[in-house]
Amino acid sequence: MWISAVSCIVLLACLLAGCMAARRAHGGEPAMKPVAVEFTPEVTRLGRSGDNWCMTWAADSDLYTSMCDGSGWPDDNGEKRGFQNNRIYRIAGGPDAATLRATPLEDAPVYDGETQPRRYNEKKQRDDTWWVDPDTGAEVTSWNWYAYGIASVDGALYQFISHCADRRGWGWFDGCQLIWRPKGATRWLRWNGTDANDEDRWFAGQGGNQLLFHNEPDYAFSFITIAQFGQDYRDNKDGYVYLYSPNGRENAHRLNLARVKKKDILDRTKWEYFVQRTGDGNAEWAVDDLARRGDVHTFPEGWGWYSWSPSVVWNDPLGLFIMACAGTQRPGTGPVMDVFMHYETGGLMLLWAEHPWGPWRTFHWDEVWDGDNPANRLYMPQLSPKWITDDGTTMYLIYSDARDRHSTNYRWNMQQLHLVLEHE
Repeated sequence: MWISAVSCIVLLACLLAGCMAARRAHGGEPAMKPVAVEFTPEVTRLGRSGDNWCMTWAADSDLYTSMCDGSGWPDDNGEKRGFQNNRIYRIAGGPDAATLRATPLEDAPVYDGETQPRRYNEKKQRDDTWWVDPDTGAEVTSWNWYAYGIASVDGALYQFISHCADRRGWGWFDGCQLIWRPKGATRWLRWNGTDANDEDRWFAGQGGNQLLFHNEPDYAFSFITIAQFGQDYRDNKDGYVYLYSPNGRENAHRLNLARVKKKDILDRTKWEYFVQRTGDGNAEWAVDDLARRGDVHTFPEGWGWYSWSPSVVWNDPLGLFIMACAGTQRPGTGPVMDVFMHYETGGLMLLWAEHPWGPWRTFHWDEVWDGDNPANRLYMPQLSPKWITDDGTTMYLIYSDARDRHSTNYRWNMQQLHLVLEHE
């Protein structure tokens, strides 16, 4: 019995050591790193239409996704919903098509393609002064709003909605709004406490809502995605929310990073901007000083301005951050500043890092990312923060497709991927 007990203790110690070597808590040293990825050939396509699909794993155990520019999923009775620029859907079940069920989050603000122009014209007719900027005499533009970053943090939901400055529906993103739903509430608010469902949600500038970021240098932080830390941000250890954004219009291949304490998300004066990595592996931050922002990573020059921002997910079993990103098109295949882009499919890049500020290591780079058909025009890859196997090696990638001018596969495209690991 004594020998058996000692053997058990030794075996337990070995198993514990093996587990500690295979994974770590945030801040330790991972033993295994991704060196390649293998995709299952099958692509699951669901819903009717839409893109972007930024997502978060909420406290109620469901995924919530920001759908942009589409009709999303049909109602339970099969009725097709109208075109919407921004809609939050709850994703239950999954990731297989047989169990996945998507339903709209009814209390969230809706930005639909029909009401926006009608409300704009109605308000303009009622008051012929509100829509003129008193300083410049230029028309105050409103028009389309587009769904990007979303996060569940300590029971509250936050969503960033980018604003398109051209009232015709095409133009540069000039800023973004932050709306949120407090824990246990059904009413959505803007960051400044106003009602996110009121009429002013369609407008910006004089007489409209006040954007969290607006007309910043180079339009930096005009669209934002949020690093995901497990369910309801529970895997986060340092108390910060991390937010990524392309570095403005002219240099969209350069990636910026900000962070803010969870309790201070709504207070932009508390935001800190990544400046540079320090010699000890940490980062230098500039508090409330956007001008000092540095690049946390640089991608191939020529990535598109529209519809690219990274998906960053904490893979807890591996103890690593995994990033998925793709340019709107491949460099050199079309005008970088064109409002349409998608002349050719983009290139998929997967990276890992031990910290949100990197350094980011590329372990997969497919310069011609076309999935299951060369005619596809793929963009905006998103990693599910929930559908990760216990060993961390299997994840799911959801992405958008502009094929045939946003028609054939313009919906929820989902593919399983397997990370190939090796000792560094």
